[in-house]
Amino acid sequence: MDIIQEQDRYERHDTSVADVYRDGRVRLGTLVLIRWLAVIGQLSSLLFVYFILDFSVPIYLTISAVGISAALNLWLSFQADMNRRLTDKEAAGQLAFDLLHLTFLLFFTGGLANPFAILLLAPTSVSASILGQRSTKSLIFLAITAITALAFTPYSLPWNGEAPIVHPMIKAGLWIGGTFTIIFIAVYMAKVSSEGRNHARALAATQIALEREQKLSALGTLAAAAAHELGTPLGTIMLASKELLDTWQGDELTRADLELIYSETTRCRNILSQLREERRAGNTDHFTRVTLESLIREAASPHEGRGNVSIEYHVNDQTDHLIIKKLPHLVHAIRNIIENAVGYANSVVDITIEKDNTHFWVSVEDDGPGFDPQILKTLGEPYVSTRQPTPGKDGGLGLGLFIAKTLLEQSGAQLVFESAGRELISPGARVVISWPIAMLEDEKRT
Repeated sequence: MDIIQEQDRYERHDTSVADVYRDGRVRLGTLVLIRWLAVIGQLSSLLFVYFILDFSVPIYLTISAVGISAALNLWLSFQADMNRRLTDKEAAGQLAFDLLHLTFLLFFTGGLANPFAILLLAPTSVSASILGQRSTKSLIFLAITAITALAFTPYSLPWNGEAPIVHPMIKAGLWIGGTFTIIFIAVYMAKVSSEGRNHARALAATQIALEREQKLSALGTLAAAAAHELGTPLGTIMLASKELLDTWQGDELTRADLELIYSETTRCRNILSQLREERRAGNTDHFTRVTLESLIREAASPHEGRGNVSIEYHVNDQTDHLIIKKLPHLVHAIRNIIENAVGYANSVVDITIEKDNTHFWVSVEDDGPGFDPQILKTLGEPYVSTRQPTPGKDGGLGLGLFIAKTLLEQSGAQLVFESAGRELISPGARVVISWPIAMLEDEKRT
């Protein structure tokens, strides 16, 4: 199956894949462990404030609330599998309990005036990083409701003597600051986590594509090895059939079969001899080192004559001696870029190979609709598609371009995406790949 088609199918089902990827990201044991840490911290704080600082605290009510959280943890520890991955709804339920439990404690210990009120950020931040949008929005709404309730608590901050009075304006400021911070942190965490998940999935697809390309590249070596191993038995068959043919005194029908066996064996022997000749000692560069033009033509070969689009090559004479390693990931990356150009082109794709004193580069230019200037700077990021395909065309710059950019940059190349500067009706797009000349010198040493 073609690797590009598999990537396109991966992108089309990106929504469902993202949902599966989110579900099961956190173990029940992880949330239980965090809750145990919260129980220890809450219990220590209450006992310290009540017995050491001698502050007025509704100790029995608050200790009972901490006890409920500890009892839930004990029940989960004995009744549930701690290694089980929670679904989105299950994890949201656990975080909602922690949020309500913390709100209950803060309500009876000063509300927003309590320094520990900042811990209300934790559940929504965790939700934004591992859960879906619906669960995160629900927890944000619950957190804002909790902050509002804490702003109107009748219970004062624990104090030794008369508790300080918090001015209503300060409470309003704390409410506004807390609400804004919860929303901001949630959006920030959701954006960063989503980008991280996209890159993780895209890098996984890159690894799969590269492994398959390496397997295809290994077929050349496998063919040479087969030629070497099959040479001897084929020679034996050819010799035996020749001797039978020379000494045969029977009917002509059997003689014709013997002649066919001998001729076909000779043909196989000649084919294997050609493979051995290409792979003979001292000529292994036939498979490992090629000219840059040969590598580009091999990458473009699957798309030659595709539809009504023609591929034209413009090669500078100075590039004839550019010999590079024929690496599978280079072929795959350049093939991705050429495929995108062919998919968007109206009639022609120009591939230019040039060099100067410091760099050599490959330019892939099409006469299609061109890049969208508004997101030109984000090209190369996973799942970024910049152009609407023309009617009857396929292709899409998303995961495929991310894979190509990642593989090329690993080889030391730099990519530039720009408008091709064609007429306004069909502005076109250009992708320029450049390598430093010093890279060739490093490859020769290796």
